[in-house]
Amino acid sequence: MPELNSSPRRAGPVRHPGLIAIWLVLVTAYLISSALGQRAVATATVSLMTGGLLAVSGRLFAGLATGLALAALCWYFSSSMQFLVYAPPLMAFAFMASFFHRTLRPGSVALITQVARKEHPELPADMERYTRLLTWIWAMTFLSLFGAALLLAPLLAVDTWSRIVHGLGYLIPATLFLGEYAFRHYRFPDRAHGSLWVLIPNIVRVSQEIAMSHHQRNSDPGR
Repeated sequence: MPELNSSPRRAGPVRHPGLIAIWLVLVTAYLISSALGQRAVATATVSLMTGGLLAVSGRLFAGLATGLALAALCWYFSSSMQFLVYAPPLMAFAFMASFFHRTLRPGSVALITQVARKEHPELPADMERYTRLLTWIWAMTFLSLFGAALLLAPLLAVDTWSRIVHGLGYLIPATLFLGEYAFRHYRFPDRAHGSLWVLIPNIVRVSQEIAMSHHQRNSDPGR
């Protein structure tokens, strides 16, 4: 006999390769349109991305309807809705800073430490301290990018702001990532270091595990 007090199941996140492909296309379209100064296209793309986030959270039709409606409004009123161009970089920097910092809380394992353990399950104490410090550096890097983008917003025209912020958003993390990868060979010369083709999949795998763990904690009604 079914339980009378059973609560309705909450809609879970949608996992479909087609949605991932669409999201990547939208991100690419936003980056290209921003770089070319096509504000109407950029703001409409941001609206579709907003609807996409709602869709993958389990509200597929609501997400599609919201994204299309906002995109139409942004396209029609593009001159008065240019402020939406500021949203993606600021949201991305804030999200990444929070994503790294969340793993530095008491009782948590730092994100870079988790990545290192994929390659070295028995991580020495000095490497664990190093990876925790590196996680702090990444969190502060994205926080600094967020602060710089916010400070530059009232000082620069939208097109100039977009080019500078997107340039910094790619250049600084890429420099930190590649520079640290080279430095770790100098810092730990006696340890084996996997190639970038090993490191990058490990980063993706750990990020997925952290995201799934966070989603499970939030969806657990007992918490």
